[in-house]
Amino acid sequence: MATPPAATDPKSRLVAAIRNWVHTNNYAETHQRQALNFRKERAGHEAEAISLMKQMGLGGTTIQVSGARLQLARRHSSGGLTWGFLEREIPEWARRNGVSTATAAGLVKWLQEHRDVREVEYLKRIEETGTASGTGI
Repeated sequence: MATPPAATDPKSRLVAAIRNWVHTNNYAETHQRQALNFRKERAGHEAEAISLMKQMGLGGTTIQVSGARLQLARRHSSGGLTWGFLEREIPEWARRNGVSTATAAGLVKWLQEHRDVREVEYLKRIEETGTASGTGI
């Protein structure tokens, strides 16, 4: 069976683009759910293994199994630099360093007014309500 020629009219191209987007979006959402479930399952196995290693006094041991070498490690991560954090900590820093509260409040306001904001267009999936609407392409 021959492949149909590529559609060149905008309506056909739009229909194909929308169908492809929906298919790919469904596929991505399915994989995202699967990945989340696997991460939860892995975290449970990890917690159990760590607990057992500590109970057995194997905290500093490297364990080799088929496909991996594992050892206990520590990961450190800082809290996010959020607006809530800045609004809470800048006045506290100002108080400790003798800077007026008005200056601290002015700094927070200035930062908020001068932050980068970008706007991006995207396709928003709207859950079906059972009523027909739209262009009917």
